[in-house]
Amino acid sequence: MALLWTSTHTAPPLRSHYHTLHETRSVEPLMSGWVQHKRLSSERILPMRFGLVQQNVHRLDELLFEVSHPESSKYGQHYTAAQVVERFSPSDESIAAVIEWLVNSGISRGRIRLAGNKGWIHVNATVAEAENILKTEYHVYLHASGAEQFGTELSAHTTS
Repeated sequence: MALLWTSTHTAPPLRSHYHTLHETRSVEPLMSGWVQHKRLSSERILPMRFGLVQQNVHRLDELLFEVSHPESSKYGQHYTAAQVVERFSPSDESIAAVIEWLVNSGISRGRIRLAGNKGWIHVNATVAEAENILKTEYHVYLHASGAEQFGTELSAHTTS
């Protein structure tokens, strides 16, 4: 089974604040027995998720204390799932900006889905589209054990 690893050390696009490193591996695959084998087929579909910055996270303690402290007037009045989404979901401007960026990168609006909690934007993209969006290349890597993975080309990354 192929697994996906990726790291978004990417070259900045026109509006570089869209490309931020959120996760990286402590040991690069090439140092742990993985060998770059070939480019991943440009037609392969990659399910992609883009995490959006939530609002009001700085108020989380206050809001939890408000419903959990016995002396609070809102004690025991727990938040519904809809209230949590409303209070913490990313701004409409953030959502629109990421959708616009994806559309401007060649992804049709009809292929873009916003998660129910509004914290994630989902799109199934071809490898060619993903490489364009993330400014990287995807490769198949082989391990001496016979295992196979695919991920971004680590040597092509820049740290911007």
